This record gives sequence, structure tokens and C-alpha cells, in this order.
Amino acid sequence: MQKKIISFMEEYHMVEEGERILAAVSGGADSMCLLLALLGVQTELGFRLCAVHVEHGIRGEESEQDARFVERFCRQHGIPIQTYRCKAQAYAKAHKMTVEEGARKLRYGFFGQAAEQFGADKIAVAHNKNDCAETMLFHLARGSGLRGLCGIPPVRGNIIRPLLCVERWEIESYLAKRGQTYCQDKTNDGLEYTRNRIRHKAIPVLQEVNRQAIPHMAQAAYLLTQAAGLAEELAGQAESRYVQKREDGFFISQDAQKEPPLVTGTMCHKLLAKLAGSGQDISETHIRQLSGLLEKQVGKTLDLPYGMAAERVYGGILLGKSSQKEPGDPAKEGWVLQPEGILEIPSFGYEIHTRILDGSYKEQLYAKSQENALIPKKMYTEWLDYDKIKGIMHLRTRREKDYFVISVDGKRKKLKNYFIDEKVPRKERGGILLLVDDVHIVWAVGRRISEDVKITEHTKRILEIQVYGGNIHE
Repeated sequence: MQKKIISFMEEYHMVEEGERILAAVSGGADSMCLLLALLGVQTELGFRLCAVHVEHGIRGEESEQDARFVERFCRQHGIPIQTYRCKAQAYAKAHKMTVEEGARKLRYGFFGQAAEQFGADKIAVAHNKNDCAETMLFHLARGSGLRGLCGIPPVRGNIIRPLLCVERWEIESYLAKRGQTYCQDKTNDGLEYTRNRIRHKAIPVLQEVNRQAIPHMAQAAYLLTQAAGLAEELAGQAESRYVQKREDGFFISQDAQKEPPLVTGTMCHKLLAKLAGSGQDISETHIRQLSGLLEKQVGKTLDLPYGMAAERVYGGILLGKSSQKEPGDPAKEGWVLQPEGILEIPSFGYEIHTRILDGSYKEQLYAKSQENALIPKKMYTEWLDYDKIKGIMHLRTRREKDYFVISVDGKRKKLKNYFIDEKVPRKERGGILLLVDDVHIVWAVGRRISEDVKITEHTKRILEIQVYGGNIHE
């Protein structure tokens, strides 16, 4: 396996002779394989090795044992190591992230600190082919574009991934042959996290279809990376031809329609990311809506994430910050709601808990009590069909064109008309929090949900949302 890793590292120019490589080591099978493999190839490739371990403060004494295990291994093999300790759960809550997101941000921050301390040129992390496949499936299920389907890149900046050329079974075999023990994180076995469910449920089914599913997906990721690179190069050329930078945003010429849709879409994504300062919550739906505006009549407008808006004008599209929103007003800009985690909204006094449940849980939801079904009894707890939600979820207050789906055949009702029918006082309407996806209102908190996201006998995954705080009493 070491020969395969050497060849892979050379192919992607991961290391130069004389450099220092910082290995990120949790103590699990993947990272211990990474450390052992780098030990085995460092002489041939001519680099020096050091290590970093981050203890996230999540699993108590068990994670402290992992830290001691890694430190002991490094001492025995003469590898300089730096260990950091943090409280990932508290950090995630304070910064309105899931625990997974918070732990990752802290972890990579410490990696950077350790690299600076050791004078390391590169940081090696232990992602493998299985991780790449899981990432592809995750992005595919969530509606990613071409770049998201590329999986995990072998090199990104100073981050290198020498194990992306091997599968998890190869890692386990490598460790067994060398008699190397490793730590086992029990949280990886549960199904609470989305990636765990992909790993333990989706991947095994795909491998039943074809034993080579993982390497085939890795090959697809390689081809998609090439395609994405080409699309971005062509999009850059298109931008220079069809886009004018303005003080308040961009003007996109209608001549951009001459380009293939992939090029136009990629260009629109780049413009949105530039204007927003981030591409994190920009989905394929937003990109299609923006590029599709070129085919609309003059005067049509489009609301977009990060307080952006687009208007069809003579000769093209004006893309900029929305004049209808009050800058800095989070209720109008919106809060991103993750499918698993806790989100605090201080201005409403709300703390919102979300989690994904297996579809079998719907049997409990439909169970009858002596009085009524469970679902209608909860005003501030809702259960939705997660796979029917389109794109990124946001919480915000009302906008002009908001609507519900009110019947199974897709009939719509404007939010304004709903408020009138329900006799909601005008002065209260602007203070009602709305859960929206990329298309419409999913739930008016404390009130109704859209018909098209209700759970049915066909539901596979259920999104549970519980709202606490404010004036809520359930």
C-alpha cells in the first residue's frame, strides 16, 4: 500500500523534498494508518514528520484516553506532537452550528496553529476513498452542483490527503498486518448523524449492487473534477465577455444566453459567491433561478440568499443587494437552519432544535391518543418530509411573494391571504417567523405547514423541529 501512496502523492505533487508534513491524528484507524504510512515513506520522499491531535471535549475520559494513545505512539516513534483541548459542543452552540460543524472548525483552526508552531509546509488529513464516496452521496442528496459532486480533493491549499487512493478495507488490512491498534470512536457507530447513516446504510447497499462501487465513485469524482475545472475556466471567459462590474453589484448581458447552460450557470454561481462573500448557502436552485431570469420579461425580480436580489432589465440582469431589505436586519435576511443541531434566535427568544428521524418513526407520529392524533396537538413542534424540502432551509420574516402549498395537487395560497383568512392582526404579521426552503414557505412557526411537505406513508426521512422559548407553552 505504501507504494500506492507514494505514487499518489507524487501524482498530485503533495510534498517537496525537505518540507515538513503535519499529520492530523485522532487515533482512529484512518489517521493511524496515515501516520504509519507517512513514517514509512518519509525517507523515500525526503520530508520531515510531526503530528497534531485535537481532543474535542465530547466523549469525556474516552477521548482523553485517545489523546494519551496518540501521544504515546508519537513518543515511541520520535514524532513531535502538539495536543489541543477544546469544548466543541459549547462552541457550536455559541456560534449557532451543529456539533459536527463546530468541531470541524475548531479542529482545522488548531491544525493551522500547530503548522505555524512546527513550521510545517503541509497538513495531512486521513480522508480515504470511502469518505469521498460518502461526501458525493451527501452532496447529491442535498442538491449539489457539479463542484459538490467532485467529492474530496486530494490537495486544497496546504491540505493534502495521501489516503484518498485507498479504501477503508485496505486501511484496516494495513493496520492488521502491522499489528497496530487504534482507538474506536463509538459515536461513529450511531445513526444520529447524516454521514453515519450514509456510511452504514447507503454504502453497503451500493456495494451489494457492485463490489467496486467505491472505486467507481472515486473515478467518477476524478472525471467530475476535470469537468468542473473546465466549466469554471469557460465561465471565467464568459464573465469577461458578458458581465460588467458596477458599484452596487453586476450587470449580466442577455447575450450570456449564447453560452451552454453549464457555463452560464457556473458563471452565475461565481457572481453570487462574489457578491455574497460566500458560496455556502447558494444552491443549484438559486443558480437556475438567476440564469433563468434572462428568459423572463423585463421587470421580473428575484430574491436570493444573503440579502441579494436580481431584476430583469433591458439588455440583461441587474444583480445586487436588495433594496427591499433593511441591511443588518437578521429577521429579514434570515438564519440558516441546519437539519441537525440547535439554532438560537435571540431577537425572538427562540431556541430551535432539529434532528432527522428514520421514516419508520412516522408510525409513532400517527398513533392515536385518547383524544387526538399526536401531530395536530403540537403548535411549536413539527414533523416534515425532509426529502421534499428543496435546497437550504432559512428562518426569516415575511416577504411580498411568500406562499403556501395548500393541497396535494399543488394549489397555492399567498401568505397575505392566509393571514387575512386566519384573522391575524396586521401588526402581528411581521413578527411571525417563517421556515422557508429555496421555493416557498415550509412552516409558519406556531401555525400551518405547506401541504407538500407533510409526511405520508412514502416518507423515508422525517425532519423534526422543536421550538422553545419566547411565549411558547406546549
